[in-house]
Amino acid sequence: MNITSIDIARNDMRKSLPEVAANEAQCSFLVVWAAAPGENSSSFDYTVSGRLISGSGQSIGNIFDIIRTSDILMLPRVLYNPHNNQYLVIYCRGENYFNIRGVFLDEAGNPVSPHFAVTDVPANQFHYTMAFNSKRNQFLIVYNDFRNDISTVYGLIIDERGRLVRPEFPISNAPGHQINPVVCYNPDNDTYLINWEDFRAHGNGLEPLGTLEVMTDIYGALLSGDGTVIINDIPMCADAAGANADQRFNGIVYNPRRGEFLASWTDTSARLHNVGIMGRIVLPDGSMPESDFPLVDGPGAQMIGHVIYVPQKDGYFIAFERDHNDVDKFYFKDIKAKLSIAAQWLDGNGKPIGDMLDIFSGSTNQRFVRVAYNQKSNSFLIVWQSDFPGVSDSVEGHIMSAGGDIRGALLS
Repeated sequence: MNITSIDIARNDMRKSLPEVAANEAQCSFLVVWAAAPGENSSSFDYTVSGRLISGSGQSIGNIFDIIRTSDILMLPRVLYNPHNNQYLVIYCRGENYFNIRGVFLDEAGNPVSPHFAVTDVPANQFHYTMAFNSKRNQFLIVYNDFRNDISTVYGLIIDERGRLVRPEFPISNAPGHQINPVVCYNPDNDTYLINWEDFRAHGNGLEPLGTLEVMTDIYGALLSGDGTVIINDIPMCADAAGANADQRFNGIVYNPRRGEFLASWTDTSARLHNVGIMGRIVLPDGSMPESDFPLVDGPGAQMIGHVIYVPQKDGYFIAFERDHNDVDKFYFKDIKAKLSIAAQWLDGNGKPIGDMLDIFSGSTNQRFVRVAYNQKSNSFLIVWQSDFPGVSDSVEGHIMSAGGDIRGALLS
């Protein structure tokens, strides 16, 4: 594959946690990210910004602000609606609490709706993802919040204009914290599969930041197209009670040719070289006929992967962070890590094909990788945060990222 590096955003602003969506109608990608004032910034405003990239890797126009405000803004997510040729962008805005806001953009990045409240409750919402329901022209948004001092997974459904279809509802209220819900839509039977980091093995006494100190599991739930929970508490990987290994940074992707999901997560199992990425096939009814298996496992550490399905190959493509050396098992707090960006092809069963692809390495850490595939141009756009020199996150976690530049690579 040809790899073309792209400078997406380089300036003094402390940019973080990018996301990317492909638009096949325009043969382009939209990249979004959050930005906080830099040390030499003339403005104290926060922004959620965007930039359009062509299917051949060229910038289309300049960086533009999706929102600019004195309120803290974090963690934008973007999803393309092919029915309307529009994007939905959601993000976190810090007012009285950190609640989720949204806006619809046209194919050129122009707003076609007011900014609207997705959630508006007296509690903080973080770790949100969304899926587009192509049957109903709707979006299911899932998130966790701390309104009862325990992180609980919630969901809500909006239509293509941002109007509420189903008010928020709890998806998992198991004991302990449930964090980082990720949702995937199955158009073949109009259902959603969700998974999350689950701390039920540690009970309700665990402090929120205590989730960074103990082993965790991956659980999930199957929902109907209207949000009804069909099956809950699916144990995709549950071994924390025995403190066997740590599972975090979960994901799901659907394979329409095989009619099954591939769930994934970063794992510290003794079966792996050090830290690696594991996966498991989940059938449309929520059953799991086989055990989990390595997706990416080589010398050193591979972590925080993002998997997409590629129809032309009936296979998967995963982009991830990589350290060529071993890291501590609580790697996400290891500020000594030397992280680069890599990728791997997987076959239709989720098994690795060929060698890992080295995408980019630099003098600082390269993190928070995301990837989108554009069938029209047969190209992948990988995006990530390239840390500024001398900065790192605190042990409180990756949401409050210290920032850097936004870089990308086009693979064709």
